[in-house]
Amino acid sequence: MSFSDRLQLAMTIRGYSQGKLAREVGMAQSSVNKLVNGATGSRKVVEIANTLNVRPEWLSYGVGPMTPEESTSCNPTPQESYSPLENDKDIFRVEVLDIAASAGPGTFLVSDFAETVHAIEFSHDAARRLFCSRPANIIKMITVDGDSMAPTLCAGDQVFVDVSVRNFETDGIYIFIFGHTFHIKRLQMQGMQLAVISDNPAYKEWFISESAEEHLFIMGKVLIHQSIQYNRVG
Repeated sequence: MSFSDRLQLAMTIRGYSQGKLAREVGMAQSSVNKLVNGATGSRKVVEIANTLNVRPEWLSYGVGPMTPEESTSCNPTPQESYSPLENDKDIFRVEVLDIAASAGPGTFLVSDFAETVHAIEFSHDAARRLFCSRPANIIKMITVDGDSMAPTLCAGDQVFVDVSVRNFETDGIYIFIFGHTFHIKRLQMQGMQLAVISDNPAYKEWFISESAEEHLFIMGKVLIHQSIQYNRVG
């Protein structure tokens, strides 16, 4: 994974567009565009890393865990998971990202494609039932685009994703980038290769070989989905 790949991944997870990152770091948007399109580094790497809450060593060189939290503990306690938000002690807030996960052939990535548009709020009791002990900052909601995961996931459905999952763990539905396309698919290890499975039988499964895994960037695992159905009334 290159510097540009790591930067794009961090921006996606944190819900930063090029414009938003440029404003917060004090750079021109054109400079950020260069960073996500092939640049090998930046003099502002520390400021960028701090803004995106990733470790500078990881962003610059791919060394060590991605986030400061990962370097100390990967399993937060319930107390840590449900630490109150400032001024919202009784609210568990999930950010909704302006990005569609492709349940189809794959959505081509553009540089400026993720922005937090609003948030959904839960009581902590409801969040605990839905997300167990996971903290709010690792849960994101995105919209499904395409029909390859139907009937499990249909176009317009919304999914809650654990973005702390960045490696294949067990069989399940993952959000991931492969090459330059963005997918939501079922992943299953078959022998020495990873099967990419669509629940819609009209789409053939395909495989990611061990030699091609360097092009696979897992961005999260789907936890829950909610269907959006519209019914006409007379």
